[in-house]
Amino acid sequence: MPRCGGLRKRKRKVNQNSNENQVEEDSEHNIVSQSHSSNEIPSTLRDSSNPTSPENSASDIPSPRNFNAQELTIKYHYGGHFTFSPRRQYTGGSEMVKDGHEVDFLCYFTILDDLKACGFNILDGDKFYYLKPRTPISDLNGLVRVNDDDDVSSMLSSYKKHMLSTFEIYTLSRKHDILPNESMGEEIPLDSDPHDPIQPSTVQEPELNPSGSHLKKKKTRGPTRCMKIIELEEGRKLPVDFDEDHQAIGENATSFVWFLGVTVRNRSCCPLQVKRWKDISNDAIEHMWAIVQEKFTFELPMGRMEAIIGHMNALYRDHRQKLKQKYFNKKHSYKSRLKNRPKRVSKDDWKYLVNLWSDPTFQERSLKNKENRSKRSMPPYTGTKSLARLRHQMKKQNGTVPSRVEVWIESRKRKKGKTIDPDSQDVISQLDQLKKQRAEGVVSMNDEEMFEKVLGPEKNGYVRAYGPGKGVTEFFGVKPTKAALIKQVEAARKEASEQVEQAKKEANERVDKITRDVEKQMADMNKKWEEKFKILLSNTRSSAPREESNEEVSENF
Repeated sequence: MPRCGGLRKRKRKVNQNSNENQVEEDSEHNIVSQSHSSNEIPSTLRDSSNPTSPENSASDIPSPRNFNAQELTIKYHYGGHFTFSPRRQYTGGSEMVKDGHEVDFLCYFTILDDLKACGFNILDGDKFYYLKPRTPISDLNGLVRVNDDDDVSSMLSSYKKHMLSTFEIYTLSRKHDILPNESMGEEIPLDSDPHDPIQPSTVQEPELNPSGSHLKKKKTRGPTRCMKIIELEEGRKLPVDFDEDHQAIGENATSFVWFLGVTVRNRSCCPLQVKRWKDISNDAIEHMWAIVQEKFTFELPMGRMEAIIGHMNALYRDHRQKLKQKYFNKKHSYKSRLKNRPKRVSKDDWKYLVNLWSDPTFQERSLKNKENRSKRSMPPYTGTKSLARLRHQMKKQNGTVPSRVEVWIESRKRKKGKTIDPDSQDVISQLDQLKKQRAEGVVSMNDEEMFEKVLGPEKNGYVRAYGPGKGVTEFFGVKPTKAALIKQVEAARKEASEQVEQAKKEANERVDKITRDVEKQMADMNKKWEEKFKILLSNTRSSAPREESNEEVSENF
């Protein structure tokens, strides 16, 4: 059958016995890009107010197709806006169809990459929505805002439910919206069709408090998405500095750590349906490591890989713990737990987590860990800033590496007007008193001895007021740190390379010297032989007349 606009025309078969219409499936879209004017309205934009009209026939709704295919097709509508009278339509824009998206790798950032070609920029306030399958665009709930990978997962689940593999996505600039408002200058006539689903009464007004004034929804920060890092130009990377313990410090340390958190929360990178981090496949770990190296650059990447993956492990556990703390209540019924699903977690993932957390063995271990954690006192008030970054900041300000006493006191400070817990205040007072006595000559303890005297010796191999990177034995010099070992290996490798180069250089010099000596000896020997040849030649010439004279004498006799 010939193609029309790059799409196969649908066929309809009528069964005379049952009088039911069956829609034959479209062939796969092969369009790469196609433009349409505001007068051309796709079938998905047609009004559904009159179910008997040809515009709202069943053929306008995509028919089922095999969703198990490995590749998906996305139709992007961009550069336009919605008009609301007499019905909602997307006009004034263009279309772009992209084929070949793999099911397992479709994520939020893949869509952003496609939309870059359309001039889309989410940092400028642009937004996009997907159209629910088998839903007309005039339906107020038909368009769903896409903000992250969770929304993309919901989109995949929605289309999978209807066995479709072609998605509809509509973009809007920040000055437009999917609903009419005064700023857009849209007006709905009073004599509009009463069956039209878009009526002024359907637009929800802000709620009123008892005094009659409008209630404003509190503006929150929202989840970290690291859009500035994700939308870096191709080939550009942010440099990150590390200390000797492989902890990120310096200018881009915060962005680096935030990006690690975004990566482990991304379901297309890091799965939730595992009992713990160790159960994640090596392929997924290598994929996340490749994503990190694609956006950041740093020295000794392979030497730092273990520490960075370990940090991602901690962020992953923290993410799951926050989900459990906020959305999982063991006192509720199993059904209630399933219903209380976070927006950014898919149904399958949430069901797995609920089953895991509902297991008696897991709950027993969780209760024990909670009791152990409750015994910890005097928490730091550094927020998201790591102790490594705090040490680096203090070193930069004071010019010297701070001791654990100085770091501990600095990490317990709070903003003006806020008090710290009594235990921390008591420890700070004791440390200040010991430092004062040392300055007066009463005691001769160093900072490490003061720290141990007030807070007691270290336990369980963890060094307080230092953070990850070193254990007790490494910190107190019993054995070298991993960073020190790496530096030793690098130094040995560099020294060996220098020795090899030096040996090559000396060998080349010796070869050159021997060559010069041999050439000199050959020149001397040639010179001597030339002199000998000259002597022989002269002797030969001088002996020739004597022979002639002897012959004459012999003839006379």
